[in-house]
Amino acid sequence: MNEWNEGYFTDVTYTYGYYRELSPVFQRFCLLLRGFEAPEPREDSTYCELGYGQGVSINIHAASNLGQYFGTDFNPAHAAHTNKLRYASGCNAKFFDDSFEEFCDRLNDEYRGGGNSPLQFDSISLHGIWSWISSENRAHIVEFAKKYLKPGGMFYNSYNCFPGWAPNAPMRELMILHDKYGESSKNNTFDRVENAFNFVEKLIELNPNYAQRVPGLKEFIESTKKLDHNYLAHEYFNSIWDCMYFTDVAEILSTAKLEFACTATPSDAIDAMNLKQEAIDFLKSIENPIVKEQVRDYFVNQQFRKDIYVRGARRLSQAERMIKILNTNFVLLNVDEPQMKCNTALGEVSFTNPNLEAIMEYLRSDNYRPKKFADLVKNHPEIIFANLEQAIVVLMTMGHLVPCQDKTIIDKVKKNCDNLNNYLCSRSEISTDIAFLVSPVIGGGFSIGRFEQVFVELYKRGKRDIDSLAKESWTILEAQGQRLIKEGKTLNSAEENLAEFKSLAQMFLDKRLIILKALQII
Repeated sequence: MNEWNEGYFTDVTYTYGYYRELSPVFQRFCLLLRGFEAPEPREDSTYCELGYGQGVSINIHAASNLGQYFGTDFNPAHAAHTNKLRYASGCNAKFFDDSFEEFCDRLNDEYRGGGNSPLQFDSISLHGIWSWISSENRAHIVEFAKKYLKPGGMFYNSYNCFPGWAPNAPMRELMILHDKYGESSKNNTFDRVENAFNFVEKLIELNPNYAQRVPGLKEFIESTKKLDHNYLAHEYFNSIWDCMYFTDVAEILSTAKLEFACTATPSDAIDAMNLKQEAIDFLKSIENPIVKEQVRDYFVNQQFRKDIYVRGARRLSQAERMIKILNTNFVLLNVDEPQMKCNTALGEVSFTNPNLEAIMEYLRSDNYRPKKFADLVKNHPEIIFANLEQAIVVLMTMGHLVPCQDKTIIDKVKKNCDNLNNYLCSRSEISTDIAFLVSPVIGGGFSIGRFEQVFVELYKRGKRDIDSLAKESWTILEAQGQRLIKEGKTLNSAEENLAEFKSLAQMFLDKRLIILKALQII
């Protein structure tokens, strides 16, 4: 009899991460950047996520976007947690613990669209699933997209790929063998991860020919070992791991009439951020878009792809594209002077574009409230449209700003967002697992740690000065027998903890509150 997990690692649950690439708002903007049409948000929009893990992303998006979400993850512990978040937000979503095949049958039997036709989705997304499931389950996903994705609908898929994984794939295989046949298989998951990494580290120290031919292998193992062990267990200990080339995936998905449109990485829209001029010139000589994208992976040594496909991709005219960009709102995510640096395929790149600071200054005005791109153009007539657009992409790449939803949508989804945020903030009093809140403005998640979430809850209760925020927060922590840690050192005395909470509260009031208000989290 087949096991229900079908080889997928279920000894521990997955991490509580949030992934912006799954946001319909973000997906639409990535398509717009590359000149493709995307489904417009509507009251009757429908979205689906396959393999939602702990359900953080899918609940944040279900709460902050118009329409209805569906999803499945065959780990029942994941489904239970995901539905707990759904109950908190009050959104009209449907989350199950079906296999992909069972989920397809459920939709066919229980959920129908207009005229009793099959329910179809504006977007189907799966993050980090494709590489870790059987070929049979990948076939189910393809059939699912073929049957349930609307014409013009978006399909997001992320996966490990070659050539970037080529040097390190043998190390993963060795860890799988050690876990399967070694003594570590009798230990708990944390020990199994530690033991497997220790084993390969000992091998590398003996400098086998393989290690001599793979530069940076030791550093790769050392840095990877420091990652969350739950993540490593899912990443490295699954019995199934199929790393593919982009062209392999594109060919498989083409059978569901899916056309590759773009990546969910805005910086990829600007070749100069990732490629040297000779590489850009070489790629221009390649006519076939699929071959061109595959060759690009060799230039950047792509290891993990985040791809958006469309069922029936339609290119916008230049006029259509410009109008849509002009009507897009953007909001800043921090008040600090930004480090004009980011990591790209070329390494760490510094940006000295004089337009960036002028744009930042305008975006800070009116208490950081979202600004329409058309107003940006109006306020900076000295900067040509193309340069303004490029500056926006650069700022997005560095994590300083994001696209926003229209006010009419924000007003309709705010209640569910408030409900979910209230639950997450109350949960933060005893837990550090979910380090995000939901913003109706951006239709997605905003990174914010445990004690800032506590501050948000206290601020909403009327505790709005440094002393009150610090005292109440310390009371919560002290009641649990916990202490703050500063610079790696535990603060033991009440005086030390209270002083640190005051420092954190000061930073919250001075730098984070204005952003949280602009995002309508507060």
